[in-house]
Amino acid sequence: MLGLSARSRERWRLSAKPDEELIAEVLGGDSGAFTELAGRHRPRVERLCRRFFSDEEMARDIAQESFIRAYTALATYRAEMPFGGWLRAIVVNLCYDELRRRRRRPEELVGDFSAPEVQWMQTANVASPEEIVGDAEERREAYDLAHRLLDTLKPEDRMVMVLKESEDMSVSDIAETLGWSEAKVKIRAFRARQALRKQAERMLAAGRNRLQS
Repeated sequence: MLGLSARSRERWRLSAKPDEELIAEVLGGDSGAFTELAGRHRPRVERLCRRFFSDEEMARDIAQESFIRAYTALATYRAEMPFGGWLRAIVVNLCYDELRRRRRRPEELVGDFSAPEVQWMQTANVASPEEIVGDAEERREAYDLAHRLLDTLKPEDRMVMVLKESEDMSVSDIAETLGWSEAKVKIRAFRARQALRKQAERMLAAGRNRLQS
C-alpha cells in the first residue's frame, strides 16, 4: 500500500491534489489516496532519516515505519499544521527513539579512517564541526565523517544539531517538534557544538597521525 509505482506517480502528477484533499479521501475509506500522499512526501522523509543514520537500510525502515504511524494516526491530524510538518514530527521522534535505543560510547567510534576520509580531513581541517555536518550533503567523505562525529553525541544533542544545521529549523520549531522548552533546545545546541568540536579535534589529530605514519 505504501509503495509508489510508476503508474501511481503518473496518477499523482496528473491529479496534483492538495494534501488535505488526499487526507480527506483516506479518512473516507480510500486507502489508495494515502499511496499518493506517501509518495509525495517519501523523498523528504527518507532524506531526513539519512541525516540521522548512515545505514541506508535502517533509514528506509524508519521512513517506512513513519508512514505506517502516520496512516494509523491520520484521524488525529489537524489542518492547522501543514501535513509535512506533522509528518516530520513523527519521523523525528522515531529517529530519536532509535538513537536512544542504539546509543554507543564515543570511545568506540573514533578509530581507523578510510583513505578518502583522511584526505578530506586534510582539506577540511579548518572547518567547524557545524560546517562538516552541513557539508555532509555534498561529499561522501564529509557524510561519513559527519555521521562518525554525530555518533559521539548524546541522542538529545544529536537531534538538535541535525535539525538545526541540516534541516535549518528554528529553536522554536525544534522545541515544538520534540515537545521540549526552547531553553532546553538552546542548552542542547550549545553542548552539541562543544562536544562536536572536541571530537572533531580528536578525529583530525588521528587522521594527521595516520598520514604521517
